Amino acid sequence: MNEKLNNDEENNNSQGQKENVVEKIEQEKNETISNEESLENNETITNEESLENNETVSNEESSESNGTTSGESSVETIDSLKKELSENKDKLLRSMADSENTRKQMEKIRIETNKYGVQPLAREILNVVDNFNRALNLKNDNNEKGLEEGLALIQKEILSILEKFNVKKIKALGEDFNANFHQAMFEKETNEFEVGKVCEIVQDGYTFHDRLLRPVLVGVAKKSNENHNGKKVEDDGNKKNEEQS
Repeated sequence: MNEKLNNDEENNNSQGQKENVVEKIEQEKNETISNEESLENNETITNEESLENNETVSNEESSESNGTTSGESSVETIDSLKKELSENKDKLLRSMADSENTRKQMEKIRIETNKYGVQPLAREILNVVDNFNRALNLKNDNNEKGLEEGLALIQKEILSILEKFNVKKIKALGEDFNANFHQAMFEKETNEFEVGKVCEIVQDGYTFHDRLLRPVLVGVAKKSNENHNGKKVEDDGNKKNEEQS
C-alpha cells in the first residue's frame, strides 16, 4: 500500500516536472517570438525614420539649391535692367543736347537772315546809284537826249535787278479789275476800253514771289456820256416814230 502511494507520488512529481519543463519551453518560445517582433518593429521604425530624415534633408538641399539659383537669376536680371536704363538715359541726354544745338543754330541762322538777307539786293542797288551819279555828272543843256537815254537804261537795270530777286511788275493796263492786285483810284469815261477794264495806271504795283508787295493804283473804265447821250437820242427817235405810226 505504501509502495503504491510512493509510486503515485513519484508519478505525480514526474508529471509535474514534465509540465514545468513544457511551460518553461513555451515561455522561452514566447520570449523569443516577442524579442523577434520587437526587433522587427524597431528595424521598421528605424528604416521609416531614416527615410523621413533622408527625404527631409533632400528637400532642404533642393530648396536651398532652388533658392540660390533663383537669387542669382534675380540679381542678373536687376543688373541687366540697370545697365539698359543707364544706356537709355545716356541716349536721351545726347538726343536732348543735339536738339538744343540744332535749335540754337536755327535761331542764329534766322537772326542773320533777317539782318543780312538784303545784302545781295543792296549790292546790286549800289551799281544803280553809281550809274545815277555818272548820268548827273554828264548833265548839260546840250546833252538832254543822252541824259534821257541814260535814265531809261538805269530804269531798265533796276527792273532787271528786281526780277532777279523775284520782285515782278504787275501787268494791269487793259486787264479786268481785280481787287486782289488793283486799287481803284477813280472811274474814267472812255471808248478805248470796255467797262470794268483798267484804263489808266497811276502807280505800278509789284509782287514778291507769290505775295503782293504793292497793289497797282488804277483808273477803271466806265460808260462814256457821249454813248449814253447818243443812245438816249436814238431811243427818243424810235419812240417818236412809234407814236407817229
